[in-house]
Amino acid sequence: MKQKQEFNQQYNPTKRLPAVLLLVVFLFLAVFAKMIAVMIFDGAALQSRALDQWLRDVPTDAPRGSIVDANGAVLAATATRYNLYVRPNDAPDKPAVAALLSEVFGYDYDDVLAKISKRASEVTVATRVDKEQLNRIYASGLKGIYYSEDNFRYYPYGDFMTQVLGFCSSDGYGQTGLEAYYDKYLTGVNGRLLTPSDLVGRQLDGNSYYQPSVAGLTLVTTLDSGVQRIVDGAIAAAVAKFSPKAVQCIVMNYNTGGIVALSEYPSFDLNAVPRDDLEALFSRSKSNCVASVYEPGSTFKILTAAAALDSGAISPTDRFYCNGAKIVDGKRIRCWKAKGHGSIDFGGGVEGSCNVVFMESALRMGTATFYDYLRRFGLTSKTGVDMTGETSGIFIAEKDVKTVDLARVGFGQAVAVTPIGLVAATSAVINGGTTVTPHLYSSLKDADGRVVAGATQTEGERVISSSTSDEMRLLLMRVVTAGSGKSAYVPGYEIAGKTGTAQKYKDGAIASGKYISSFLGFLLNDETPYAVLFIVDEPQGYMYYGSLVAAPLVGDIFRSVLAYRCVTPHFTGEESEVIGDPFSLPDFTGMTLTQAKSLLSKLGLYFEVDGEGGEVLGQYPDAGVTVDKRNAVLLLT
Repeated sequence: MKQKQEFNQQYNPTKRLPAVLLLVVFLFLAVFAKMIAVMIFDGAALQSRALDQWLRDVPTDAPRGSIVDANGAVLAATATRYNLYVRPNDAPDKPAVAALLSEVFGYDYDDVLAKISKRASEVTVATRVDKEQLNRIYASGLKGIYYSEDNFRYYPYGDFMTQVLGFCSSDGYGQTGLEAYYDKYLTGVNGRLLTPSDLVGRQLDGNSYYQPSVAGLTLVTTLDSGVQRIVDGAIAAAVAKFSPKAVQCIVMNYNTGGIVALSEYPSFDLNAVPRDDLEALFSRSKSNCVASVYEPGSTFKILTAAAALDSGAISPTDRFYCNGAKIVDGKRIRCWKAKGHGSIDFGGGVEGSCNVVFMESALRMGTATFYDYLRRFGLTSKTGVDMTGETSGIFIAEKDVKTVDLARVGFGQAVAVTPIGLVAATSAVINGGTTVTPHLYSSLKDADGRVVAGATQTEGERVISSSTSDEMRLLLMRVVTAGSGKSAYVPGYEIAGKTGTAQKYKDGAIASGKYISSFLGFLLNDETPYAVLFIVDEPQGYMYYGSLVAAPLVGDIFRSVLAYRCVTPHFTGEESEVIGDPFSLPDFTGMTLTQAKSLLSKLGLYFEVDGEGGEVLGQYPDAGVTVDKRNAVLLLT
């Protein structure tokens, strides 16, 4: 009896009831929560997965937006090709399908029949099919053949604006140039064709669903393909004549910053990108105009002169004496003219590109003032041009600048700038004194041609006064009418400019026989307010002066651009004085250098001397060649 009482006390089923009820409630809540998650939170995703299982999805690529120039000429376009598929389970007459494909594409009948008879939901039978072939296939009425669109990028002009336009990857995304910079606007939204089908790919009865693709936007640029062709022609002439390592040319509107043309050598055909040669691909797809720096030489003197005048450190009437060198911090820094320019005013110093004048200009300004102007000109930072890979200029840190460094910076040594940075900075000198931002973007248009976004023109910051800009225009015009830039002169037009000849360095020392020849010119009219920078890197032979290499080519560009844009000349009477009558060039060989210089001065010809000797051993152009006063002569001693 006692044992039974103890057992009843130990076993009481009502004690476990709350735990069982709690477990039931927990399980109910878990199931309920899962139902909510499936129905509300995961409903869309699960419905999409279900659709994927009973709808066959054939993608339709969205056309990539075109890139066009300012006149609407297409520079980069998208064309459509097609890929063909056969679904064996949907093709009741496989022999007929195989015969058709063999006829249209020239395939082997037995191979095609074996391929489309495999146990597979879908097999690819042809790629890069054109519209005519596709129409022949579907005109047959045979079942089981399907297609998808495949868009591909092509460039109508091939090797044209290669570094500017850039190229796309195999899946259609921009890799370099404008293709990469504006990729999110050029890329469209893909569409798709949905067809009801069972698990093994057989098409079921029911309507197909077509979701159309949305084309990418068209990028309208500031480029002018006509001007670009002119520039390309000048670069081809430079390559043929001088066999250089590289050539670059930028044409930019100095009032707005709009880039009109940009060309570089070497390059490649954008329709045949050298993907199997990574070294060539990287070096030739990168734009050296925006991504590489160089020592500008005398073209930099434009900025030194403008800063010195604007700061009041120099007056246009100041006189200097050049004996061929200047001693700074105990170091003798030579002028390019070994025997010196003698007594010369500031305007004469600009015209003759006297290094002593520009050293003195920099020293009178001082480091703080000069560097402040360089910062305001934008040389120490990126310009903000809408191209990939831009870098900024390289300067000695202001706190580390010694007096001898400042003197060298004054005439374009001990500094490195990007070509686009130099063009942007000097544009402020010419356009009245305000900065500009180089750019290629003009607007974006949709597939119907409607403008959906456009560039906004903002007023730049003032760097120099308008009176300083006016004075600099006159000084740089003298360079073209009477100085080293005479080869760029075009009668009937106002043109300003500056030549540059810079020695290259390797491992901190001058690289013997390696130069960068350049000319930076400006068309001073309202119809073509263009700055043109032409750079020839390492011209071969004894022809390396900017006056002999780059200036004549820019003159050719000016003449062609003015004719292309139908700019009317305005003759003032100075033309005959600048050009003179054509004559046969004398033979200077065998003369003393002094005799040759005297005769050249009487003829009104600008000349350069290569060598340290006192007797003329050779000349360019050759004796007997018909020339006028625009020709520069090289004397070899």
